[in-house]
Amino acid sequence: MKNIFILLLLTLTTTLTFGQTKINYKIFYSDNLQNEGLKIQVLFSSKKASDSTYFRYSNEVWGETNLTNCLILIEKENPKYTFKILADSNRIVVYHPHEKNISFSYHIVQDIKEENHKARYRPQLRMNYFNILGQSLFVVPEEMIETNIEDPQIIADIEWVNFPKSFIIHNTFGSQQLSQKLKVRLWSEFYNSLFVGGDYRIRSFNYLHNPVYFAIRGNWMGEYTDEHLFETLKKTISTQREFWQDNNFDYYTVIITPTITQTDSLYKGQSIRGSSVANGFLIQSTNNPFNSFLDISYIFNHEMMHDWIGGKISMKNGDLNKWFSEGFTDYYTYKNRLRNNDISLKEWLDYFNRDVLKAHWENPERNKPNYIIQDEYWTNRNIEKIPYLRGAIFAFWLDNQILKENNYTKSLDDLMRDVLKTCTTENRKFSDELFLEIVQNYLNKDVTYFFQKHIINGVDFEIENEDLIDEFKIEYIDKVPKIIVEKEITNKYILK
Repeated sequence: MKNIFILLLLTLTTTLTFGQTKINYKIFYSDNLQNEGLKIQVLFSSKKASDSTYFRYSNEVWGETNLTNCLILIEKENPKYTFKILADSNRIVVYHPHEKNISFSYHIVQDIKEENHKARYRPQLRMNYFNILGQSLFVVPEEMIETNIEDPQIIADIEWVNFPKSFIIHNTFGSQQLSQKLKVRLWSEFYNSLFVGGDYRIRSFNYLHNPVYFAIRGNWMGEYTDEHLFETLKKTISTQREFWQDNNFDYYTVIITPTITQTDSLYKGQSIRGSSVANGFLIQSTNNPFNSFLDISYIFNHEMMHDWIGGKISMKNGDLNKWFSEGFTDYYTYKNRLRNNDISLKEWLDYFNRDVLKAHWENPERNKPNYIIQDEYWTNRNIEKIPYLRGAIFAFWLDNQILKENNYTKSLDDLMRDVLKTCTTENRKFSDELFLEIVQNYLNKDVTYFFQKHIINGVDFEIENEDLIDEFKIEYIDKVPKIIVEKEITNKYILK
């Protein structure tokens, strides 16, 4: 009976595996990449024969719009096929002979001809490199996007065809792999990804036996040397994973790409932004003599924190939870840099007073209620800043409350690890209610009213000395709070 049971189990497993739908992509190299773009051939077998099939292609991604302008369908390459692009529906209607097997090709091109540091997430294709988000590279049959599953799993085979040996192929699923077989989640992995190639330089190291890759291109100025950036990445990896007490990853990569390079000093600012993707994060920045290494160190720490906050700790209510997903991430960006001596206590104070407290109080939109963030986050820069700053201030206040009540034996660090454990072991998503529930394990008072008043309704925080550990003092200058430290308190604050 035992042998029969095992045989039936193996048969069932095999049937389920082969029953899953798979899609194949072949991506072809062109020596005229800037004009012709990447050609992608799709091979897909539908569950039943028909004369038309819907495919998804994202017209809007991370604030970028009209991305179907980057998708080119050439009739000569697709005999017996016709296409209709419905941009507003993120849909391509593919008309084909009445059959199950579907095969056609399309091109992804760069639609912005001039370098533009504001168009960060549009496909970039030049003669010597490409940089494209997964959502902007791959069309996916809507048949594979099961509506009753929030984040469906897909199986995709990707083959990179005719690329020169000197042309790097690297992405958030592997490095220098010309044939890739992926079994991943659609939204959180396949579409939340980055694919690059060309004149990128690759370095790698193992952290506790797991591979970490660093990809960068361009000739950077100032302190942005490959070695300096690589060593900073190593330091950040160890700090973040030690903080979360989590080393559960198989592959990780950081990809850095310049937007506009200017060797003169006419442009005295730096436009830099990072974004978390599956198995890593990306950074795009202008490149000039005024590059700030402190800025990129900040982004390293901020984006890696998203592996957990917003990654393993998944948000139930999206932008409504940004006070946590961005605000608490920002708070720990500062605190963990202090913890690993990336910045001094004085630098931490200067940053928090200037870039968090002062910046928040000078924001004319700071008192907008939380629901406004969901509506205007991508269209209003002042609204975009609110959850970062409001959440970081709340995290600082709560950290102090927990330190005080537990006589420096516990801090917000412990609460964060409890949130991670709850979300991962109980398969729960982060919500305001879950957070307030866990807070009660650390404080003997109910903070629901405080939370509703300041986080949900947007009323200014009223921070007093008695709210903070003894080593911190608060003073108000023109109604703007400022933290004062009269003696070295690093060990007490970070429980080191």
